[in-house]
Amino acid sequence: MIMQDLGSLLDELKIPADFSRYENLDAPAVVVLDKWRENISNVLEDIRRICLSKDDAISSLETRRHTIVRIAPFLDQHQLTPDEDDVIDSEEPWVNDRSREIAREILTSENVSLSDEEVAIHVLKDDIKPIFRTNPHPHLHTSTGRRIAKPAGGAMAMQDYYDSQPWKEHPGIYKVVLWCIHRIKPETYERVWQLVIPPIMTFLDDYQASYKLQGTLLVQDLLRHVPADLLRRTGVDGLLQQSLRNSLAHLDNPDTPSLIEHAVQASLSLTLLTTTLGTGTNGSSKRFEDLSFLLGEGIISGIWLYAEDKPQVVLATFRALPNLLKALDIGGVRFLKALIPQLAHALIPRPLIDRNPAMQTSAMFVLETLLDTCRPRIPPWKETILDAIGRCWVDLIDEEKKAPQVRAKVQQGRREVKAGLQRLCAKLTDVCPEVLQEDMQRFMQANSLLFQDLFARAHEKTKVEDEGAEDS
Repeated sequence: MIMQDLGSLLDELKIPADFSRYENLDAPAVVVLDKWRENISNVLEDIRRICLSKDDAISSLETRRHTIVRIAPFLDQHQLTPDEDDVIDSEEPWVNDRSREIAREILTSENVSLSDEEVAIHVLKDDIKPIFRTNPHPHLHTSTGRRIAKPAGGAMAMQDYYDSQPWKEHPGIYKVVLWCIHRIKPETYERVWQLVIPPIMTFLDDYQASYKLQGTLLVQDLLRHVPADLLRRTGVDGLLQQSLRNSLAHLDNPDTPSLIEHAVQASLSLTLLTTTLGTGTNGSSKRFEDLSFLLGEGIISGIWLYAEDKPQVVLATFRALPNLLKALDIGGVRFLKALIPQLAHALIPRPLIDRNPAMQTSAMFVLETLLDTCRPRIPPWKETILDAIGRCWVDLIDEEKKAPQVRAKVQQGRREVKAGLQRLCAKLTDVCPEVLQEDMQRFMQANSLLFQDLFARAHEKTKVEDEGAEDS
């Protein structure tokens, strides 16, 4: 009787398809869905009570599979992938705080064992595959998960593919796919490849930015576990790379900043996984070409040229750049003519435009990375960087004088920018010693009281180094 009751309760958790269109519904329809959302917490509470009262309430594979499919959509992403840090938790319209917490308690209960790979494989085979099978990806062989050179259906295949998307009638299915992928072991992927790749590519190649973002997050989780050789042999590495590059073209959507940041990270991870560094100083040309394309065509030409009025989009690229530049290492020198002016521009104050502390701190972090990776080629850019540092510092000091009493968050932003400018100045001094010997003197002659704190860290570092040299 308990098992029958549990099955019926789990069926009640099926999320109404209208939730996938929640933002576009009229008021009466929204009221109905909101009522469902409030009532579903009681259903989850009944399920929790059953799970806690009976050790074998969820013992059979069928019941465990059913439980995951119904409850995973109510969890945050960090609860689905607890050992990962770079996750995005979004507010789903069918979830409230109470239902989320109860769902978490159910799946973490000692009486519920749902973390094993066997359950994930059965969910992929019995629940996920039927949902996506009716809308096969034109570039994938459905029975093998391999890339197809020519799209099935001809030139209009993608358009036909978008015309019918029954999988979107299953809100929350992304969370179920993510739960499964996260639990597949590296040695198992070969056996379940045809179950894993189709839903990932369906999300990643969708025309809506929100689904593309979910696809990108699925790719990121996949790349943490999947064998590189499997990606190469099936041709999926190239398919993923092209789709991730296409994601960078979506510049006019609320999800754009997150999409760009995660697409760059995923593309970088894919390149590092599927290409080799080589030996000595002669790295893999494929790796260098892919990384250069991502930076040059993807970010500089593909985003920066069109995102002058989209600061959050530019900020997303700044956040993604340090890891990419570290991977390029000295190879990044070919992009200094584009990178340094853009980063310096982010530091320089502009009339009638409020200062953006997050943008400035991110720009400084990217500049610090460039000073490390492209050190031999930095001296010609010393003046450009120093000018931006000085202008930003003066603007910050003026702002503090005009408005000394501000909210704690604003004050914290000021402190972070000042510390970043001091740190960047010290690093620039390390790369270009003449900054301390010559340029600092010009600043101090102009206004020693204004600039003494800017160079304090650089001066202290040099003093410590000199004392160490004397002691030795």
